[in-house]
Parts: sequence; structure tokens; C-alpha cells
Amino acid sequence: MRKSHVRVFAWVLVLSTASSLQARTIRLVCPYAGTITDAYRNEARGMDLEDTGFLKGLFVQWVDPERCQWNAFVYQSSDVNYSTLWGGHFIYDRYFRAGGRGKWVAGAGAEVLRIDMDAGPRIAPTIMPALTGFSLVNNLFIPYGRFGYRFEFRPKLLVVGIMPWAGAQYQGVRGDLSLAVDPPGPAPLTRISESIDQDDFFGLAGLNLNSHLFHLLELEGKVYGAFNGESDYTSVSAMANLFLTRRIALSYRFKYLELPKGTDLYHMWGLAVML
Repeated sequence: MRKSHVRVFAWVLVLSTASSLQARTIRLVCPYAGTITDAYRNEARGMDLEDTGFLKGLFVQWVDPERCQWNAFVYQSSDVNYSTLWGGHFIYDRYFRAGGRGKWVAGAGAEVLRIDMDAGPRIAPTIMPALTGFSLVNNLFIPYGRFGYRFEFRPKLLVVGIMPWAGAQYQGVRGDLSLAVDPPGPAPLTRISESIDQDDFFGLAGLNLNSHLFHLLELEGKVYGAFNGESDYTSVSAMANLFLTRRIALSYRFKYLELPKGTDLYHMWGLAVML
């Protein structure tokens, strides 16, 4: 058999198996490692901190193309901005009236984040020389619901999905902040403690884009805004999977998330395995 015939046969095999993979249930697990840049800003205290640290995470997804999908992502950093950081999300989407042009999507999810900062006297020069201790525990819980329509286009080798959506979310922030100030002179050490307790509701508007080049390359981009007339936050994320075999892919993940007191930005790389 000629080499050209072998190449043609190989491509036919890849494309035929790719079509069957797109139609069946997909289960994916991917460990990640990378970097996170965390920024914390507190105008009332004159604080503007930014640091980059090591980040690791685990992503799990289950997809039935005709019925639903869910995915979960957990990540952690042990030393960024004098803090230990835990975060993650869970998303569930249910599909309705799937057809040739697309399908309706109703979904719900939650974003969680915990920041445990113990800076001691190390940030004193940026705030006040008399500061001898600073600690912060900040917990964010952000559940939401959404509804949209996923348009699907299939130009030859590609499958392209575009999903505009709208929804609403609750944002709860809980935590504690403490300062220790040792003023000059005979004045005694002063300790200041504050509780963080804030509840907000937001409208949401977003756009999800993804494309599949058969079973070779998968690209995904998401952007959404949260707004309530007083505050607004933006989240941008992207993902790319380059398949080396039918079940193994190199994966890259990016996310930028605006928070009530700062931002988080991460770049992560991993090895995805389809089960």
C-alpha cells in the first residue's frame, strides 16, 4: 500500500472515530498546574497588594451532548499575597429541544473563594510604619442561575457553538479583618478587629464560544458581566485542548475574575484524560 493511501486511510479513521466521540457521553479529568496573580485592594486602609504564586487544580467534566453537562473545578495556592487561597466552581447545564440549529440551555452554578491572609508586619511600609500585624479571612459564595440558547454551526471540518445568555446571581462575602498598631511613644499597642458581612444581588449577561476541529483541537472562550447599578464585575476565561490521541490531550486554561476587593488571574497547564 502506498504512503499516500496510508495517510488517507488514517485521516478517514480519525474523522470517523471523532464523529462517534462527539455523539456519545464524554467524561474528562484534568489535573492542572500554573500560576495565579492575586491583587487585594482596600482603599480605606491604603492597601494595594499584588503577588504571583504557584497554583494547582483539578477539573472534572461529564457531557451528554443531547441532554446535559456538568463540570467542577477546584484550585489552591499556598503562598500568594501572604495568603493561602482556595477556589472553585460547579456548573450544571440542562439542554432542551436540541435540533439542527442548536438547543436551549438552562443552567445553575456556584463560584466559591476563600482567602486566608496573615501578613504580620511585612506590609507595614505600604500602609503605616506602626503596623505590626495584619490578617484577613475572606470567604465568597456566588451561586447563580442562567438561561440561553446555543447556536451550532458545522462548516465542513468544524463544529462551532455560540451561546448568549442572561441570568442572576447572589454574592455573599463573609470574613474577619484584624490590625495590630504599635504607635511611637508610650502609647499602648492597639488592636482593631472588623467583621465582613456583605450581601448583594446582580443581573448577569454573558457569551460562551467554543469550537471543535473534529477530535483534534477544542477551543473555548467565556465572558460575562455582573451588574446591579452600584457595582459591576467582569469575568473572562478561556480553554484549549490539543488531543494527542483519542483519549489524551494537552490542556491550557486561563481566567480573570474581578472581586469586591481585587482581582484574580491564573494561567494553568495540564494533561486531560477522557474516560
